[in-house]
Amino acid sequence: MTFLRLSRYLLATAWTACCSLAVAQTNDSESPYFDALPVVLTVSRMPQPQREAPASITVIDRDLIRATGYRDIGRLLRLVPGMQVAQEGGNDQWVSYHGPGTDYPKQMQVLVDGRALYSPYFGGAFAGALPLAIEDIDRIEVVRGTDAASYGSQAFDGVVNIITRHTAEETGSSAAVRLGSGGLAGAGARVVARQGALGMRVSAQHERDDGMAGLHDGRVISRVNVRGDLQLGARDELTLVSGLVDSEREKGYPNTPLNGNPEREASAESQFVQVRWRHAPSSEEEFILSAYYTRDRARDDWLASTRGFQPLIPLLAIPVDEDNTTQRQNVEFQHHFAPVAGLRVGWGGEWRRDQMNAPFLFHGEPKQAEEMRRLFGNLEWRADPAWLLNVGMMAERAQHDRTRFGPRIFVNWLADAAQTWRVGYSRAYRQANVFDRRSDVRIFLPGTNLVLQQRHVPNPDIEPPRIDAFELGFLGQLPDGRAKIDVRLFHERVSDQIRRTPTFVAPTNPLQARVQALLPPSRWTNRDDAIKVEGVEYQLEARPWEGGRMLFSHTLIRARSSDEAIRRSVAPYTASLTWLQHAGAWQTTLTVLRMGPLDAGTGFSPDFRYSVPNYTTLDASIAREFRLASGRSVELRLTGLNLLGRHQELAHYPLQRLAGDKPVNRVEPQIALSLQTEF
Repeated sequence: MTFLRLSRYLLATAWTACCSLAVAQTNDSESPYFDALPVVLTVSRMPQPQREAPASITVIDRDLIRATGYRDIGRLLRLVPGMQVAQEGGNDQWVSYHGPGTDYPKQMQVLVDGRALYSPYFGGAFAGALPLAIEDIDRIEVVRGTDAASYGSQAFDGVVNIITRHTAEETGSSAAVRLGSGGLAGAGARVVARQGALGMRVSAQHERDDGMAGLHDGRVISRVNVRGDLQLGARDELTLVSGLVDSEREKGYPNTPLNGNPEREASAESQFVQVRWRHAPSSEEEFILSAYYTRDRARDDWLASTRGFQPLIPLLAIPVDEDNTTQRQNVEFQHHFAPVAGLRVGWGGEWRRDQMNAPFLFHGEPKQAEEMRRLFGNLEWRADPAWLLNVGMMAERAQHDRTRFGPRIFVNWLADAAQTWRVGYSRAYRQANVFDRRSDVRIFLPGTNLVLQQRHVPNPDIEPPRIDAFELGFLGQLPDGRAKIDVRLFHERVSDQIRRTPTFVAPTNPLQARVQALLPPSRWTNRDDAIKVEGVEYQLEARPWEGGRMLFSHTLIRARSSDEAIRRSVAPYTASLTWLQHAGAWQTTLTVLRMGPLDAGTGFSPDFRYSVPNYTTLDASIAREFRLASGRSVELRLTGLNLLGRHQELAHYPLQRLAGDKPVNRVEPQIALSLQTEF
């Protein structure tokens, strides 16, 4: 069965289910399961029932997070339709929505309580350690599809919004320890206290592991987060959040060309502080003013080497210092209200400034700065009880670009209490970051000003990629009333995609000419042709029996491009099936993950490609809760990942080139036992 035939078949299946619903219509009181659909906050920045949102959205709730036993966000996102997630080693997650794949996927905005984690250097947010404890998360809202009308250019492919728990919702403090295979060990504590109108939470964690067998990817991470919520009255609240992350991790591989990515130890520090004021004059109106400051510092240095290039190049050891620091200041205001019955409006603005200091990445101009200004607005008009119009617009001005506009228009047909159809169009631009525009990386002969290699050449004229996305969606309850289905058909056209390409630099000395003949310089450029990505994704959630819950996600996707490498960089299918069962004091979770072949990875090797074969793997978690005589709750949990054996998920191209078809940087099964107690 061809891709298009299968897509039509799936759409027909959804239509049949929809027709069945029309025959067996139910009112709200007869549909308690469907009524439990959450109110989402992310899509238009206004609270709205999921069925009324102008986008497809997946909500990963606190119960699911805990039941899986997963400790990182990237693993959780494998349960979301359309997500293509791979692990290069023990501490890096490669996360993309629909692809096409790049070294550093940078098309999704990642937020924690409205604070952007998007890196001003390489983009993306999933490498290393996220600055929060997973126990602090209340839910994760994933907008599947561009949401630039609300969040600007970094929401090119969607938004991952991590929402932490309000201290008023906390019931007590807790402590946990965790031990597992591969040197895995960790401990953490969360202390919650209330004094009158003030609620406080302090979370602290320390974790370490040795990584995967045969890889240099161990890590040590320490985190501390503090949150305070102060109720200033019936209408006002002030929230203060701050945190610190300190990590040390092993990186690199042996025998990379010029020792350009060798085995080494790197470290990183990150601090942030965020303050947010909420004012709600009524249930239909709210003002939010927030500001945050972050500071990141990375230390990463090693010795490059010309070993293996003799006699063309003398044997040299070359110091490389990739240390860098980043500071971000951000201020944001938003306001939503209902001027008349049936109409809601949300609007706001944002200012951001990023300051960077990276001598190795920006030769001659180590200090870089970027400013961004945004104005956004969303309008929701209920023209009729069954029809809802959503219109949004973002006006964004980056420091080195003209003003760009990101419009969105969606129509939701609320056919009855149990089904919603959605159709719409959106456009987004992804602003090229400072590394795309200005990276100038040069390797010098030790003790001289002679250039041996210019790895990156700046391109200040690069254009921001643009996406035009069309979608048809359906969200509904199946006839038996115990399941719901979310279907999305999409067609996305991406133009001016940024890619890394070889370029020419006139050598200034004979050694540079020899090195460039073996390892040519590169720069970031725009593609001339458009990329079209189309397909269907759906998620079925069911509660077939008491205490049981099943989640099934499936995506079929095709990329069309004149470049075969682009076509192969999108996995043609992904799927996940999760079964959760709660029986008395026991809780069991099983997840089967399936990923299609994927031609994507890290490391620049312009004339070499490699497709990681498809794979299936299994995760499992089983927990038993005990009640002590003191009334204290204790949970013992056993969690296993990748239980079907070692497999490769992402290629490191220079290393893979040496290995040929032999898999490299393979992930392996991991087993962990955790003990958590509440007090």
